[in-house]
This record gives sequence, structure tokens and C-alpha cells, in this order.
Amino acid sequence: MYKESVVPVKAETFSGVAAKSAICSSIKTVLRRACVEKRLTVGLLPAIQYLSKNTNRALFCLTTEARPGDSATHMQEVLLQAFCVENDIYVIKIDSESKVRKILGCCGSSMDYSCLLVHYPYTDPFSDSQEFDLSALSDAERDLIEHCEMNWGCLQIPVVKLPEK
Repeated sequence: MYKESVVPVKAETFSGVAAKSAICSSIKTVLRRACVEKRLTVGLLPAIQYLSKNTNRALFCLTTEARPGDSATHMQEVLLQAFCVENDIYVIKIDSESKVRKILGCCGSSMDYSCLLVHYPYTDPFSDSQEFDLSALSDAERDLIEHCEMNWGCLQIPVVKLPEK
């Protein structure tokens, strides 16, 4: 009797966040604001170099998935993500490097957009405090922090699918 009541179910996982979500809008806003305020590091190697000297100044690390067959870049990204998690830097995976180029208005650039570091808002350089003024964070940055906190500790970080436009 028990065997008859068991129905096989196909296991499916949802690894992405829809392209029209509030998170996508927040990512666009945060990236554009950080670019204007000159607190954005673009590229995997520049991000690694920045973090080697400034582990406590990065707020977000946005990465795209490595191209299939590019195991060297994949290993660097995995190590970078582990470093970020260890140093309380929020990691956000996004689906497309070309969409990031469009968001930042760099459609023709040959630069590497596979990794983006968003730094904390600048603080008073004359202050002795090493603490950041969290009130300087935008609503979009707070939304991204909330998104990251909800996914903190997950074995696989969900990939945010950015809109085409």
C-alpha cells in the first residue's frame, strides 16, 4: 500500500533570480553610483590586487561565471569568493559580463568585467576611526546587503539574471 502512494518527483533547483526583480534594479543603481563616485574596481586581477592591500574596504564583490573550459579563471574566482566570505565581503553572482558593460555604458570596451568590487562609501580622511559610516549607504546598497544576508551560508550562491536592456 505504501509503495502505491509514493509518486516520483523530478528534483529541480532554482539557481537564478529573475531579471525583473528589485535586486536587479538595486545592482544597476549600486554599480552606476559606485562608478560615478570612483569606488568601483573592475576586473578579476585588479580586484585581487586591491583586496590584497584593502581587505576591509570592499562592500560587494560581483562576479560572473567563468567561461566553460577556463579552469584557471574558475579557480581564481573560487579563491576570490572564499576570501571575500572570510573577510565579510558580500558576494553576488551575476549572469553576464556583457550586461554589466551595458549597465556601465562600456559596450565597446575589451576590459575584463568578470569581477567588480564596490568599495564602501568614502569616510572622513582626517578621522582616526576605522569604522565606516553605514548611514552613507544608499537604499539600493542596503537592499543588496539584505539579499546577501538571506543567502549567506548557502552552498551555492544564486545567480542574478540581469535584464537585457
